[in-house]
Amino acid sequence: MNKTLTLANYQNRVLSVVDYLWRNIEHDVDLNTLADVAHFSPYHFHRIYREIMHETVNATVRRLRLHYAACQLLRTNDNIESIANQLGYSSGEAFSRAFSRTYNITPSAYRQQRSTPSALKIHPPSKRLYTMNHHIDIIDFTRVQLGGLPHRGDYLKIGLVFEKVAIAAGSLQLLNDDTRSFGIYYDDPASKDISELSSHACITLTPEQATSANLEVLELEGGKHAALTFKGPYSELEQVYAWFYGEWVPKSGYQLANRPPFEEYLNDPRTVPPTELLTKIYLPLA
Repeated sequence: MNKTLTLANYQNRVLSVVDYLWRNIEHDVDLNTLADVAHFSPYHFHRIYREIMHETVNATVRRLRLHYAACQLLRTNDNIESIANQLGYSSGEAFSRAFSRTYNITPSAYRQQRSTPSALKIHPPSKRLYTMNHHIDIIDFTRVQLGGLPHRGDYLKIGLVFEKVAIAAGSLQLLNDDTRSFGIYYDDPASKDISELSSHACITLTPEQATSANLEVLELEGGKHAALTFKGPYSELEQVYAWFYGEWVPKSGYQLANRPPFEEYLNDPRTVPPTELLTKIYLPLA
């Protein structure tokens, strides 16, 4: 029996569950349904899932739902009770407790403190106000070779593609402590329909390794870059980009190169709370 083929088959079946959870984030799921999606016996499904994903199904669901909730708090005017109902919580209070345990802040305070300031009441506004400030490093980025997969749609849902990339590489023992994760983002989410956004989820691999894992071969060019390290949930990155492009770039004296921005993920959302996530944003400079 081809053990590598068997492992890849199991991994793909577990990934179908992750895909199902992403697509049904607002709906309740049960063990039998998920086991059917993966074509596993309900008696063995949880153990297989936990070993391949390194977390339980419940942990995945909780992580994805709270990530989705944080996005809804920033992107919509839906009240707390409505968001709680969307995600299957028994009450707004139950949702608030779960959110507070993970984000160390109540949903209402999270929305109030992190919402983008409203525009000045003149048209067009004379100046956009930013409530944040970040440290920028100008660095010489060393070229990296990557293996990855494309993602189309909401950037905040690229996590599923990263799971696929990691499992493809992991099945061939290509992951180690030196492996780095990058996301390449080709479009401005404020200027395109969300369904048309294009990106790549990547990890550091040689071209030969990427090909062996059935991943696309990509490369990030070296050279001078502006780098910003952000600590906090991925749902807040859009506001960080707004500051980076709207406040820092015009005043920096630098010109941007004709290459897309990209992000490097410095820790794992499965092992640290959202408030501790570290994301380094790179803008290529001319």
